[in-house]
Amino acid sequence: MARLFVGNFDFEHELADPRGWRASADVRRMLAERACSWLALADDGDLIWTPEPIDDLFWDEMAQAGLPRVHGVTDWAEVLRARCELVPWGRTERLEKLDHSGTIRNFDAVRIGNSRSWSFDLELEFGVALPGAARIERVEDMTAVVGFAASTLALQVADQAWVIKANFGMAGRERLLGRGGELSAAQRNWLQRRIAADGAAYFEPWLSLIAEVGIQWDIPQVGLGPPVLVGIAPLLTDSQGGYRGSLISLETTIPATWQSAVELTRRVAERLQSMGYFGPLGIDSSIANDGQGRAVVRPLQDINARFTMGRLALGFRRLLRPGEAAEWRHDSTVTVSELPTEFVRRIPTSPARIGNSLARHRSELVMIRFTG
Repeated sequence: MARLFVGNFDFEHELADPRGWRASADVRRMLAERACSWLALADDGDLIWTPEPIDDLFWDEMAQAGLPRVHGVTDWAEVLRARCELVPWGRTERLEKLDHSGTIRNFDAVRIGNSRSWSFDLELEFGVALPGAARIERVEDMTAVVGFAASTLALQVADQAWVIKANFGMAGRERLLGRGGELSAAQRNWLQRRIAADGAAYFEPWLSLIAEVGIQWDIPQVGLGPPVLVGIAPLLTDSQGGYRGSLISLETTIPATWQSAVELTRRVAERLQSMGYFGPLGIDSSIANDGQGRAVVRPLQDINARFTMGRLALGFRRLLRPGEAAEWRHDSTVTVSELPTEFVRRIPTSPARIGNSLARHRSELVMIRFTG
């Protein structure tokens, strides 16, 4: 049976507001421009939902580059006629009506597994919470929370940078960045709205990132085996922590640096499985500098009970040849490879035009060969 890949990349917004969420024009364009990312996992004959048309020439070029020949579909009537296996970015009850597999899913587990409240509680339970991290249930608590974080990290309150995250958010959205203990009017309004909607928001001191990886799992249904580690993909991020790409290789050995993080994420995967969740799980783990020269390891930085770009990136391993690695770059990411390398080839993984206009979001695979 052919598969239908649906890039509902606004998945968390729908979790936060399942009845009232309506994607804006910018979000709809984002869905359209990232749809072709599914090429990483697709096979010949699979379908990819493209909210705006993509010229068949692009799919032909991707097939010539060694990727599968897929078909883009914009018409939901065509999708329903195809009766494909549904593969969405994230599982929602709305999309599940299109799935013809007959599988019954626990959507409470989906919701919990993607919530900041659950990951916050897990970090406390496993003793890996970021120093100074806190749940904020009243706007008035902000001053005390920042003060405690600053004292924990031996900083002046005015120098304490921070991020506040909503219960559901993704790819750098639904968060607030700031510094010091005073909120602007706009920041206060944002925080009040988040607390009113979700009961709390989640504060973290902003630390300087040293390294970050996406640890990817497949979780079978209960009784069909334990969670399976798919792989680890180092993440490329910008100065604001936004995703800009992944580093891909054929190496399957777990680096010693991330061994303990992998084992802890395994426990999270097992916990989710016991709750009734099955499907993809991506957990971002990081190492940061606390500003005092100490490394802070955060194995459960972000828990995503859905597909992630890091998971898709691993799908491009099938294009690698022995001795090669690749960077899947999004927009203008600059290479971060430190080993001696030589450039091999470049494969654009997104079209120049989507619908009737130029694409704003671009991605490409840059193949490199180690020379040292």
